Amino acid sequence: MERRKILLGSGAALATVLAGCSSTETGEEDPDDGDDHDDGDDHDDGDDHDDGDDGVPGLDDDDLESDSDVMTVMEVDHEDDRLYVRSRTDTTDPDVLSMELETVAYDVAAAVTDADRFKAEVSEVEWVLEYEGSHVLGVFVNVEWIVDYLEGELTEDELAKKVLESKEQ
Repeated sequence: MERRKILLGSGAALATVLAGCSSTETGEEDPDDGDDHDDGDDHDDGDDHDDGDDGVPGLDDDDLESDSDVMTVMEVDHEDDRLYVRSRTDTTDPDVLSMELETVAYDVAAAVTDADRFKAEVSEVEWVLEYEGSHVLGVFVNVEWIVDYLEGELTEDELAKKVLESKEQ
């Protein structure tokens, strides 16, 4: 019994010592690792555009939102010449969803910051609407429609009609 207490006590003491040794706290407030090297790379590339890590040129991904109460943008992805937008809905009412999809092109147009750069990188937007993880509806928006709308060559009604005609279920 005495030997068991000694073993348990020494094991606890060893664990306490090891825990203290592995701590990164050394009492110094600001440890100096000795690496104060300046690589001298203070280069300005002259590009004033937002170089997002995977952003779409000419589009502010953060502004790509829906003003809808029943549709929320979940993911924006750019692959090859296509922009994929995955959104979630809280309804399956076909009339409500059709009205929501009319606004998809406006939502993309509102996020475009440079129409020429956007048009050079993206030819089509695929907007998919999901309900509880299942595909409900999708539309394909030709970037030319968005650019024409931005340039005043298409009205809101004409743009909405084109988007609804591209609807697939």
